[in-house]
Amino acid sequence: MTAQMKIGIFIALFAVLSVIFSPVTAYAESTEIVKPSAIPEKYLDEQETELYRQVLKNFVAISEGRQSAETFYIDLPAPFPSKKKYEDAVEKVMYLIRRYTPEYNFWEDSSGYLVYSTTRCGIVYGISPIYQAQGNANRIDPAKLNEAKKALANAQAIADKYKNKSAYDKIIGYVDEICALNTYNDEAVDTDGYSLYDITPWRIISVFDGDPSTNAVCAGYAWAFQYLCALGGIECHYVSGTVSESHAWNIVELDGKSYFVDVTFCDGFPEEDIKRYHPYVLDSVVSNAQDGFSTYFPYVGRLSADMETYKYDDGAMKYLPESLRTLSTGAYRKPGLRFEWWHLPLIILVVVAVVRFVKRRRANHDSEDY
Repeated sequence: MTAQMKIGIFIALFAVLSVIFSPVTAYAESTEIVKPSAIPEKYLDEQETELYRQVLKNFVAISEGRQSAETFYIDLPAPFPSKKKYEDAVEKVMYLIRRYTPEYNFWEDSSGYLVYSTTRCGIVYGISPIYQAQGNANRIDPAKLNEAKKALANAQAIADKYKNKSAYDKIIGYVDEICALNTYNDEAVDTDGYSLYDITPWRIISVFDGDPSTNAVCAGYAWAFQYLCALGGIECHYVSGTVSESHAWNIVELDGKSYFVDVTFCDGFPEEDIKRYHPYVLDSVVSNAQDGFSTYFPYVGRLSADMETYKYDDGAMKYLPESLRTLSTGAYRKPGLRFEWWHLPLIILVVVAVVRFVKRRRANHDSEDY
């Protein structure tokens, strides 16, 4: 084989590889690390940010057992111009704290309320009965507090396990870990008033506490996933709504696009299938709408028979950018080299072309010898 032939074959093979792996650039991962506290503050102005930090400071103190959940008041250096402005700001701040700091609101139930004046806001927290200290409904039981600390430490250990992985591998790993730790808690959903005395199935502690007898519902799955993403520096949002019935899932932002993740529905498949296919994780959607989205989900190389429609709760994304609602219509792919089905016929065509090229060069060489 002549030097020209070798060069020609090398160029042809290089072209094939370039075409095969060119889609990789479309999925190149950002190296930016997102700090958990930075996500809510992106949606707040300067005065709202100060309010957010002060309220969060109290949430942290209560969740660590350093403060009672009785009414406390927030005083700001620069008062809001009106009571209405203050009320709106507190509502926004409470929304963001409840959505983005599940490690600090695991104990809270729906009995809390707010007390306003024109320049001050008093906040009364409700501690779920299962977390209340004996004889003091405004403090967390020390034993329960220790359980929560151990659960959060377990979550941190999971995040550390994937610390040096890509964002894609972190997400897949987090889903696998949550599904291995949890089984959907049908009893909590089917029992009227369950959350009035035990809020844990709706919180992250029941996922990470290491106790197989304590399991979560969809909210617990979604908040557990969001918490691991926060620890791993991935921007992730908790979303509530309906899929025939009340449900919770996540939206993950990767490389400037929004992707859908539903860990609860993923956990509905056999464990070996979850680890191999990860249905409902970074999959594509068929269509977006202002109030939700619809999609089929690929599973074992096939599409599900029925389209599923997800609807956002009223106000579920009230303080979040509109762009989050537009989910990617293409599934997210792992960065790096990968083989697509259409690569095979392309390789065959190039190989045929190379063989013809070699034969033609040989024929020309033989004719020159004569």
